[in-house]
Amino acid sequence: MEKTRTTLDQWITLQAVVDYGGFAQAAEILHRTQSSISYTISKLEQTLEIEIFSLEKRRAVLTKQGEQLLALSREVTNKAISLEEVAKSLNYEGNNKINIVIDSLYQSDEILKKIGGLSRSRKDYDIDLKRVLLKKTDVFEVKNYDLLITHHYVESLNPIFLEQVEAVFVSNPNHKLQHCQADNVLKSMEKTTLIALGTTDMDSIKSIQTIHVPNVDLAIQLTENSIGYLWLPKNLVQKELNNNSLKELKTANKKSFYNFYMYLNKNSMANEILRYYLIDNEKAKLMSQLMNNQN
Repeated sequence: MEKTRTTLDQWITLQAVVDYGGFAQAAEILHRTQSSISYTISKLEQTLEIEIFSLEKRRAVLTKQGEQLLALSREVTNKAISLEEVAKSLNYEGNNKINIVIDSLYQSDEILKKIGGLSRSRKDYDIDLKRVLLKKTDVFEVKNYDLLITHHYVESLNPIFLEQVEAVFVSNPNHKLQHCQADNVLKSMEKTTLIALGTTDMDSIKSIQTIHVPNVDLAIQLTENSIGYLWLPKNLVQKELNNNSLKELKTANKKSFYNFYMYLNKNSMANEILRYYLIDNEKAKLMSQLMNNQN
């Protein structure tokens, strides 16, 4: 039997460099030094006698051969992970398990109804449901999930559009921002503290100060106490808007939205079940909703 000249670690390193946007970012995610990442890629190129990356304007860019190898490497690493999962399940007695991870910024009775329908129809599966605050890097790092739902878009992981949710800026009703004209609110925000969950892209808003918080409840409490302003899906603050502990900030800009996506773990043995109960029947309707909101 012929032995391979490359290792899974080399291919995983290559994928990390591409998925995270560079050698430094891959080093941070893989908890290694940047020189170690560079050496691993260099060794891979030497072993295969192929240039995987070329340098363009001080940036490493995949060559055509590199793109082909990257695609094939994903199949190899996915198969290896799948093999380990199957081996683990062989020693497990009892129901199979479906692990679903939902970003805490996503709240929908509809998805819970679908999960309920799955549980009633498939008694041979236990369901482990977790709601956590996700950063974009977490989408790569979350382990052993079968389905992950988040607003972060990662093209390489084949996102499936789920839903578009209106987002709003809010503050205490008596906050100074509430006294600004709509066309001056965004400029005034630059001089105001932003309450941030650390999971959203707010590059268009530059605030003088940011308070990073670990969960939605604390973000709402700080905003109710007039510490700063907040940007969240409207349905997460609807109760506070109704009881007037928070008030929407009107801006001159058009409405903003969160787009939420589903990610299926390629190595999951429950993919077909999840597609049938949670995805395929609603896909056409959801795409229509997205197009209507954009018009």
